[in-house]
Amino acid sequence: MKKKLITVVISFGLLLSGCTEGSPNLDSSPEDALKRIEVGNEEREINVYGSLKVNKELELLVLRGAMNNKDIWVADVHKEDGRWVAKGIVQMNGPFEGSDDIQTVIISEEFGYEVGYVKSGVPLTEDLNTFEIEGISDWKIWIKKI
Repeated sequence: MKKKLITVVISFGLLLSGCTEGSPNLDSSPEDALKRIEVGNEEREINVYGSLKVNKELELLVLRGAMNNKDIWVADVHKEDGRWVAKGIVQMNGPFEGSDDIQTVIISEEFGYEVGYVKSGVPLTEDLNTFEIEGISDWKIWIKKI
């Protein structure tokens, strides 16, 4: 009797894990989650220029193509219940006029990161992760864990 019960429990567990893995709605990577930011993005080509894993539940991606092919974005993608979900997206099309060489745009103390711009040729500290964008030579996006 115990063997049958154990066999049934193991079979049920395998069945559930198979259903979860085969579900097309689960986003298995942060890049997959980007396609669900806006309705209609499933077919749009998204170019990811780089990412920074803040922790095992959060990754930030620098990309182009979420809404159109020219705007640049930083997406905040979280892992929830085993799937990646894009929680926020911020447009990052360049530093503001008259800004310093290094400019902070986003500070998220809750999740432990900062995002901003740095002008090209400026000496960088080791804690800044920079991302070059195709077609842009005078500035970069930086992300820092805090």
